[in-house]
Amino acid sequence: MAAARAGRGAVLVGAGQVRNRPGLDGPFDPQEPGRLMATAVRRAVEDAGVPDLLEDADLVATVAPIILRYADTPEALVRFLGTGPKAGLEAVPGGDSPCSLLNEVANRIREGEVRIALLAGAEAVHSKRRARKEGVDLDWTPNAKDKKVMGDQRFIANEIEMRHGIFAPIQSYPLFENALRAHAGRSIEEHQVFVSEFMARYSEVAARNPVSWFPDPRTAEEIREVGPKNRWICFPYTKLMNAIIEVDQGAALVVMSEDEADRRGIAENARVAYLGGAKAADAWTPTERVDFVSSPAYRAASKRALELSGTDLSQVDAFDLYSCFPSAVELAASELGISLDDPRGLTLTGGLAHHGGPGNNYAMHSLANAFNWTRGASRTAYVSGLGMAMTKHSASVLSSDRERIAAAERRSEVLDISPELVTGPELADQPDGPGTIETYTVEFERDGTPARGIVVVRLDDGRRTVAHVEPRPEVFARLLETEAVGLRGRASAGADQPNGFALD
Repeated sequence: MAAARAGRGAVLVGAGQVRNRPGLDGPFDPQEPGRLMATAVRRAVEDAGVPDLLEDADLVATVAPIILRYADTPEALVRFLGTGPKAGLEAVPGGDSPCSLLNEVANRIREGEVRIALLAGAEAVHSKRRARKEGVDLDWTPNAKDKKVMGDQRFIANEIEMRHGIFAPIQSYPLFENALRAHAGRSIEEHQVFVSEFMARYSEVAARNPVSWFPDPRTAEEIREVGPKNRWICFPYTKLMNAIIEVDQGAALVVMSEDEADRRGIAENARVAYLGGAKAADAWTPTERVDFVSSPAYRAASKRALELSGTDLSQVDAFDLYSCFPSAVELAASELGISLDDPRGLTLTGGLAHHGGPGNNYAMHSLANAFNWTRGASRTAYVSGLGMAMTKHSASVLSSDRERIAAAERRSEVLDISPELVTGPELADQPDGPGTIETYTVEFERDGTPARGIVVVRLDDGRRTVAHVEPRPEVFARLLETEAVGLRGRASAGADQPNGFALD
């Protein structure tokens, strides 16, 4: 398909962000997500320099907050903005939401269905938890039972995973990390240094970001060394390697057609063009995947986003790869074909562990920072989002480079990945027989005591299962001190309890 007809492509003309952290931004002043969104939108409109955009926008597109369930988040945002009714669009929950929303909005603008869109999201987990702890009553909008969203959704884990304690990202992403380490052939000590060094680079970017939740840079040693302020969560991740969701942050974008930007006199050097994007999904849960060291869906989505953008990987000037956990960055970089120490940098924001991980909305901050970095500089930026347990992948490419803009199709696609590329082996709920550890993690109590060792096992008959190892110190030591991927043992059925796995 040829590039979009001149004047019809989407351009970003304003970005706004907000952080509401007590001590850094004033006293404790809890604000619900819709109000933070409204602040970010007003800042984005001010940044665009066109005051009447609030009233003139014909679409409000939002990311679903997790701490407060609005029946209709776009309508709630309009209420906080105090404008007239507008068409609304909300993405299904997940960290891929911001890029997915921008991709959808850009398509609608390209087709002439939308002239001006306001995109926003925010989270207020810090305020909610602190208010509960201090007994503060919050006069926030009540949680709704029903929601209107774009797309569908499933729970993050399947039955066998939940039965064995894999029901949240803190348990699932370490499974990928340990598998990636073994695949790379690094020792545990070597890999912890490797991970902490690239996370320290993320921290340095966060320290320069005025809306980061943690503006103080952390060294690689601080990130990897276990101590009272940096305890183990799930091996091999210390606390400082985990996304931090307990933040109050919001971000927003103003997106419009080129025709509209021309009509309003917005200078070309004040715009950033949307070049293209794509979205795809791997098997839904970790144990349903082909393996733990690749992502066919990310590979396809990134390739197609660049194709639609008319951009070669070498022509991208900077990246913001979704970074909820180190394994997310490692897998994305691997599928893109770039190294973790690429001189162009892998984040413009600072990462969810350092900038802060505001629920589903982190990538909106990534897009806002990509806009700010790209505007007026003849640059191209690639931003990716990630939802669920390394499942849903979205990518968006932005540019102020006229040559890149002329070559782009200015649209996005949602890709269907062939089932044989993403579907793993049959799962055995009640195993009985020998097998090999594919990957694993050890979950810890808050006092630093190992609580359980969770293993994903490939049985000799080809099926895959999940089990717990024997909770003995010497068994935990084998998982924590030596490479456990590849260890042999025997799985036994657990009925209604977790399956067992006895190491040879």
